[in-house]
Amino acid sequence: SLPPTPLISLLRSLASRPASSLPQEFLGEHSCAPMDMAPETASRAVCKAIEGGQWDFPQVVDVLGSLSRLGWYREASVASMLQRCAEAPLLERHTRLVLPLTKALVELRVHHAPLLHKMVLWKHWYLSNLCPKPLPTEQLEDLLQLSEQLLELSFQSLEMQGLLAENLKNPNASPRQLLALLAQCARSSHFPPDFKEACARVAESTSSDLASLSSEDLVSAFNIHLCAVFDGPAALKHWLTEDEAMKAFFQTHTSHKWYQKQDRERATFLQSSMFADLRQAVEDEGLDLQPSDPGEVYHIEFVSRNAKERLSTMATPPTALVCIKSKEQLQWYVPITAETDAGLEQLQNRCHTFRFMFRGAVQKIRHLQAMGYAPAVVWLSEWRMLKSKEQQRAYIREAIGGPSQKNVAFAPSSEQDAYK
Repeated sequence: SLPPTPLISLLRSLASRPASSLPQEFLGEHSCAPMDMAPETASRAVCKAIEGGQWDFPQVVDVLGSLSRLGWYREASVASMLQRCAEAPLLERHTRLVLPLTKALVELRVHHAPLLHKMVLWKHWYLSNLCPKPLPTEQLEDLLQLSEQLLELSFQSLEMQGLLAENLKNPNASPRQLLALLAQCARSSHFPPDFKEACARVAESTSSDLASLSSEDLVSAFNIHLCAVFDGPAALKHWLTEDEAMKAFFQTHTSHKWYQKQDRERATFLQSSMFADLRQAVEDEGLDLQPSDPGEVYHIEFVSRNAKERLSTMATPPTALVCIKSKEQLQWYVPITAETDAGLEQLQNRCHTFRFMFRGAVQKIRHLQAMGYAPAVVWLSEWRMLKSKEQQRAYIREAIGGPSQKNVAFAPSSEQDAYK
């Protein structure tokens, strides 16, 4: 019964503070505690406000942002808000809403390709026709943040690739922004003519130019090398791996950060209950698998014990058993083809009938296949539902044993890292 406007304020207020800061009586230890009932109650209230036409587009984006920060995903309310966003005309005053809307979709694990395509087309038109050229630093930063979120959702478009490519020569780009442009081009397997020249400029950067880069920036920058090696043209791959300046840049500034991240993920896995359960199931099935060695380009939960020998001799592909965490699995997926299909049923959530991964898991699986592995997938959202050791063994058997929904990787073209 809360009116629509106060509901927006309430959700924004709840989303602005961590749950631990709320009074204990709001949290409780049973299903009648207010915060236990709040997600479902909020979903019904949101649906009512949308159905009554009581929110405009900016207000819907505001609510989506609050629900994403709270982690309150309810399909009914998400469906109604997605439909409202898809129907809303995008105007110049809405330019500030595109990035927060995309961030909310990432956090809610929603890939609605027709809506994303609509926003990218509008952003492309806006930057091409209403913004100064070359883009000022602030607008370039906004573009990079939007592109990063789209890559997290595994959404790619020629328009976004074109915007990134044309800014490789932007004189307003800082060293960090140039690295980000290159990394995002590489992650989308787009290597335009200016890519090599921009890489050479990066290699000439001084220590003071790179001093402001965070560890996250340096990890992301390693994708320039990694994705070019796996996905780039042969000439570019040869140059990146043979040019002394480029080799020195990656070895000095980025590679150790990337491998540190992989080793941290490995340590987190080995200390988790997930490792113990998986190891037991693997042993009970008599599978010759072991955790991947430290120092590998990608952390793999379990691999064939003789994987390196089989890869070097091009023998039968070794198994790579990969865990897909909940944060890497979409809750909502609508493909771009639904944009031209007739009927509302074409816009229904495909995750009801199949699983889709996103974020870094997509690149990881693609590169493992390119290395010669046969990836097998354990979806942790399903693994947690298994009640017995026998069910876990059956799951592993199906994942590794042959073609199925579990052992084929599908994806739309700290605490967060916990195995949950």
